[in-house]
Amino acid sequence: MTDRTLLQGDSEPARLPGYGIVPATWARDLLTRDTARDTDTDGDKAFNVWLRRLYTAPGTGELTAMDSRARLFPPGLRRFIQARDDTCRTPYCDAPIRHFDHIIPWHRGGPTTRDNGAGLCEACNQTKETPGWSVRPRPGPRRSTEIRTPTGHTYHSTAPPLPGTGSTGSLPNRAAPATDTSRHRRKLRHHAKTLKRAGSRLSSAA
Repeated sequence: MTDRTLLQGDSEPARLPGYGIVPATWARDLLTRDTARDTDTDGDKAFNVWLRRLYTAPGTGELTAMDSRARLFPPGLRRFIQARDDTCRTPYCDAPIRHFDHIIPWHRGGPTTRDNGAGLCEACNQTKETPGWSVRPRPGPRRSTEIRTPTGHTYHSTAPPLPGTGSTGSLPNRAAPATDTSRHRRKLRHHAKTLKRAGSRLSSAA
């Protein structure tokens, strides 16, 4: 149903998958009544209600995108991210991908989409969640992210070119960081490991 039908009392009919067109009033009542008191003959709740937004093109009404409520990336999307990112997307790491991560965290409203997904190794994914770290998408010809560390340094990570694209580059997935020195990269890795060990000690103490 349209947002106008659901939220503004519009009379435009809704469509119930597997059934067909239903009146707007009936559809609205079905979704907004107290489902805790709405039980079937066996005494179980009839259904749970959740919303998924569908986005259509102005004028044509063609469906162009929709929300994903999934917490985990589905298999096809994981294969896409694996092929795109190749190795861990953290600029100083080339470990194999073990986690499919939400760049904008799922618990903060980040969608489960290819644009908000990144392949990371386990250590980098856990480090990213510690205080002082932030990651956000960046515009670019290939999928890029910006990583800010607790020390205030900023790094950029760009997905490597696929074979045969004609793009040239140095190492896969490695755009030069904003502060590009081997010494600083070693210090950053050491700092990340220290934060991880401190977090583990706090968890075990709790």
